[in-house]
Amino acid sequence: MSEAKQGWFLAIADGVVLFLLLVNVLLFAEVYVRRLRQKLRTRRAREFRAHCEQVLAELDPATRMHDPAWLRGQLASFDELERPIAATMLIERLRPLSDEERAHMLAALRDAGGLDLVVSRTRSRMPWRRALALRTLGWLGATEAVPVLLERLSDSSLHVRAAAARALGRVGDPRALEPLGGLFRTPGRVEGGIVYDSLVAFGRAAQPVFAGALRSPLESVRVASCFGVAEVSEPDETLALLEPLLGDGSGPVRAAAARALGHVGGPRVPEGLARATRDELSIVRAAAVGALAGFSEPRASELAENALLDADRETVVRAGETLVRLGSTAQGWPVERARVLASLGAL
Repeated sequence: MSEAKQGWFLAIADGVVLFLLLVNVLLFAEVYVRRLRQKLRTRRAREFRAHCEQVLAELDPATRMHDPAWLRGQLASFDELERPIAATMLIERLRPLSDEERAHMLAALRDAGGLDLVVSRTRSRMPWRRALALRTLGWLGATEAVPVLLERLSDSSLHVRAAAARALGRVGDPRALEPLGGLFRTPGRVEGGIVYDSLVAFGRAAQPVFAGALRSPLESVRVASCFGVAEVSEPDETLALLEPLLGDGSGPVRAAAARALGHVGGPRVPEGLARATRDELSIVRAAAVGALAGFSEPRASELAENALLDADRETVVRAGETLVRLGSTAQGWPVERARVLASLGAL
């Protein structure tokens, strides 16, 4: 290699080495700055929590020491780091309270202008901040925030939509029933389990939503509706609504209807449930035989004893468990197995 080429090569090598050294220095500096910033934020957050405890105590009539103007000023002074901490601490305070105690805290927060501050955060640029604000409104039970919560059911973030659905279930305002029902009937925008729980929180008021969804073309919706009907309906209504589902064309739906009927129980074994113990699908037979434990009619024991001869092992085990719960004197390995499990607290 000529001297000219060698000099050119060494110059490039020196440049690369200097560049890599510079990159390493910058990386080390960035890591150091981040760690220092995190340490400062942690210390600041710890100090703020102590102050926030005093501020939140003003929401409780038993510990209130200042007038609403003082509280208003304190809440307005919270910055971007402090507001999420304050919201999280407020939720933790609200969790164990009764409805009456929450109402007192909501009134104090409203008088101090704090509720308006929380509502304004539902339009934050960052999804997690919007979701936290929605959670706070839900735990507060703020009915005046229902329009905002309904608006956030169409948010671009799945996490925010889920937070809005949960909050609407906690607030329990009737205006939310139809929008939540729409989400329940056409799952996808919000996780089905979240919408289901929110509807169940409405109690009997949600019965028409679940009853109507039993006719849904979607198998998953009909399955969830079986359990929803059982949760919010009277026993006679549950029987009338769910017994026809024992003849549904979908095996999982028939099994869900059987389990839901067993959850409600009653003095008489429904004819549809008796037929379901002989269903062509083993998942349905197992569910139906297990559901017999919820019925006091002597026929329930007879059907369960017949199921001890089923070709499906799971159905036989469910039959044994049912007989144990019904107090039957029947014998057989599944019954003895069930009795052992019951003695261990597993049934």
